[in-house]
Amino acid sequence: MTVTTQKRKLLIGVDVGGTNSDLVVLDPSKLNNPKSCVIAWHKTVTTPDVSVGIERAIKTVLENPQNQISKDEIISVSIGTTHFINAVIERDANRLEKVAVIRLSGPYGRGFPPFGDFPEDLAQVIHGYHVYLNGGCRVDGKDIQPLDEEGLRTHVSKIKELGISSIAVVATFANINPKMELRAKEIIEEVYPECDIVLSHTISGLGFVERENATVLNASIKKFGRKIIKSFVHATKNLGLNCTVLLSQNDGTVLSVADALETPIRTFSSGATNSMRGASILCSHDPEIKDKNVMVCDVGGTTTDVGQLLASGFPRQSAVYSYVGGVKMNFSMPHVESIGLGGGSIVRYENETGKLTIGPDSTGADIINKAILFGGETITTSDVTLSKYLDSCKVEELPSSIYMGKPENVINKFSTDFKIKYTNVIQKLLEKIIDKMKTSAAPIPVIFVGGGSFIAPDYLDGASKVIKPPFYQVANAVGAALGKVSTSVSEFRTTSGLEKDRLDAIDEITERAIKDVVKKGALPSSVTVVNIVSDAVPYLENVYQFEVKVVGDVDYENSIINASDFDESAEELYVTEEVFKNVKVSKKEKVEFDYVNYVPHVEDGIWYISEADVDMIGIGSYILGCGGGGDPNSEIIELKHLLKQGKTIKVVTLDKYSEMTNGKGRATNASYCGSPTISGERLHANDLLECIELIEKIEGKKTEALCNWEIGGSNGLSGLWCACKLDLPFVDIDTLGRAYPTIWQSIASVVNNYKAYPYATLSNGNGYKITFNEVGDDFQLEDAYRDCLARQGCHGGCANPSCDIDQLRKENILDTVSLSWRIGKAVMICRKSSDLDNIPLRVIDAFGGPKAAKCLMTAKIMGVEKKLKGGYGYGIVVLEGLDEEKSNLRIPFKNENIVVTKTENDGSETVLCSVPDLITLIDTDGNAVGVQDYRYGLIVYVMVFSPAKEWSTPEAIESGGPKGFGETFEHIEYKPVGEFVPTVPVSKQYNKK
Repeated sequence: MTVTTQKRKLLIGVDVGGTNSDLVVLDPSKLNNPKSCVIAWHKTVTTPDVSVGIERAIKTVLENPQNQISKDEIISVSIGTTHFINAVIERDANRLEKVAVIRLSGPYGRGFPPFGDFPEDLAQVIHGYHVYLNGGCRVDGKDIQPLDEEGLRTHVSKIKELGISSIAVVATFANINPKMELRAKEIIEEVYPECDIVLSHTISGLGFVERENATVLNASIKKFGRKIIKSFVHATKNLGLNCTVLLSQNDGTVLSVADALETPIRTFSSGATNSMRGASILCSHDPEIKDKNVMVCDVGGTTTDVGQLLASGFPRQSAVYSYVGGVKMNFSMPHVESIGLGGGSIVRYENETGKLTIGPDSTGADIINKAILFGGETITTSDVTLSKYLDSCKVEELPSSIYMGKPENVINKFSTDFKIKYTNVIQKLLEKIIDKMKTSAAPIPVIFVGGGSFIAPDYLDGASKVIKPPFYQVANAVGAALGKVSTSVSEFRTTSGLEKDRLDAIDEITERAIKDVVKKGALPSSVTVVNIVSDAVPYLENVYQFEVKVVGDVDYENSIINASDFDESAEELYVTEEVFKNVKVSKKEKVEFDYVNYVPHVEDGIWYISEADVDMIGIGSYILGCGGGGDPNSEIIELKHLLKQGKTIKVVTLDKYSEMTNGKGRATNASYCGSPTISGERLHANDLLECIELIEKIEGKKTEALCNWEIGGSNGLSGLWCACKLDLPFVDIDTLGRAYPTIWQSIASVVNNYKAYPYATLSNGNGYKITFNEVGDDFQLEDAYRDCLARQGCHGGCANPSCDIDQLRKENILDTVSLSWRIGKAVMICRKSSDLDNIPLRVIDAFGGPKAAKCLMTAKIMGVEKKLKGGYGYGIVVLEGLDEEKSNLRIPFKNENIVVTKTENDGSETVLCSVPDLITLIDTDGNAVGVQDYRYGLIVYVMVFSPAKEWSTPEAIESGGPKGFGETFEHIEYKPVGEFVPTVPVSKQYNKK
């Protein structure tokens, strides 16, 4: 009887790092036993030519007779690489193509050009052409304007004449309705069939500027990506492999070659997720790990990267945005924090004090020359750790995974006291960063992976279990080998308001996502839903933003793309490129400007705003938004663009303006209203200018000066934009000092008995303009605004009656642009000086000192509850203090944070502060955190500022205090947290006669 042995189906995973490249061969049928699922592994120094290096590594493993691996057993090769991100970082014109951007957005965004927030050196390399055309959709999927097909054909012909072969098409709300982009592609292919076309809805989600940026980078790298990806396929063919080739992408899943050829940008940063996914896989047999949240520590030679792995097997995500080469994109990245601790970290001991320190500096790759293990004189963590091992075993008994150099060099090298202190310091460093990353005070399993993991202790306070799985050194390659296929579907939708309607929408979107992931190559039976979001959109009744993400195992039996699918005679089949960098995606753009010594330009009492001033005002305005107001990022970029064109913005105090006009001047405020969520996708047109024109018609006179309606959030810069466009002076005042959600919650409304605006104007920037000639009171005007906008795109501009000097003084808060500037400068100085821990102290100083402002605590967001009521976003954010007491805080919000309560041991709640005090959350980089960005695990400073004196009257407290936010808060008595300190105007402090 002949016994037939079934052929194994083996997977190869490769992770290319800046220093080392790791490779594993896995048998997925043995995943329940990690010790036997890894058939072979190989670690080598990364070669300048990565494709050749990968080929050599695979060949080394396959040709090793001890491994007993047959080529026909390999069914896939999955690769994580830094090829593409390096081209962007290096501004390499040989690898980046010029890009033509076709924007389909009707009248919107024309003051905010493509490449508007790109670093200048990168824009010079890839900015080829851009054009604005009619088209795009509203949030409800209806057309903003019909697609300008004739204009599109004309401009594509020009692009062809210029020889630009990469085209990015970006339409407003294309993620909700992609028909405009799809039709544009048909036309472009008719006119210019040989070009590369990238449609924005295939790249990323909502957020117009960030999606456009990602689309542009993808279009620029696409041709080079084809060469490199095909070179990977060629390498496998050279080795005689006929298998699926996959590439790791940013979220820990994989792309087929077909998808990677279209969207190489998705492979930019996969290293951190590969390590975390590998940790999950290597520990999947452990009942304490399966279906539970765990912490993963990836220990290298210089740093330890720490992140939380969710029960889904994927990392907890961090910021919605990320920066690549200084370009902001809306790709979410794993929430990873790093500390200066690795296998090469330098250990120092002060004989006089007995103090021992570790890192953050490291010998890095030079460990083979400097460490005591290798005959050097520098004490490293590797030296001390091996010395500890040798306390209990002989040199020949050392595990092969940690054997290095000459272990005998460290025998009896360090005293018992030295090693005890060393262990204590290692433990404290790791315990601190793990505690910071945890989302619960409960103990959590901790998995160590990476080549330096052997330095980690076997016990940590706060860890229910410390695990160093087999093959921890190559966990990143394991993660690459076993990547899953994923897809996300995101859209806005108006519901009936019934819970069943919302749940039905989730089911429908989930079904679409499942069909899409199967189409991408996922095994249908393995598909699972890993994330569902259904957030109510503030200011819009029954409008929700839905997002569903699903993942599934790769269906290797029906793989779509394999090595034999490529024609070797095809043009540009493959190329060998030297890439030898270690670059990472960062959450923030590098700060290079000298904010510490910066002095603003003020002459004769007039402050001439610079680009640096705009950055600082934007940061401060968002902090003053107290969770509301919307992110001012696009307004910042647009204002800076106008300044680059030679425009000027002149800011004056109210006293200076009175002097300039002999006390007879008038000023008008204009602002945006509607949902900040919508404004992030549908950029503004001339909404505000149209509203001002309508005010001028009512009043029968031209506008003389501008001021802000509110300083908080994006509207903190809207008045500056109007002043710049109209070349008028801007008065440094606003009527809120923050970003309250309603028009009647303003000082102007309070002092005029809620009848501050007898007439007003509204425009959506797309032909819809309304004049409210007579309004009963400010409550009625608020309702009218919301009703009109709900049917016209949910966002627009509005303007109010002009006011004379006396009215301006009585109805506004002075010097709020100066205040936002001072707050922003404090944050920028901390960033420039790498002094982020002192952000609260510097912001407090900017606000007038300890009697005017306080940092209640540094805390971690533990939970968020959101709901929609009357069109407003309500909710509660729950925080846990990072102090020794682990204090629990609750902050209810209605677009703006309302009150902070502390939960006592007996379950009762103590009110720490409330509106009209300004309550704001600032992340550890100094960025304001809007209520829409509240999420589990985010570390924040909980800060409170004293409001301007105008908010201290009984009438103002009635409107802007707890009672103004509904009956839920009527029982709360407002008690000031401090005393307001007037802001010194920038134009006064820095004035040059």
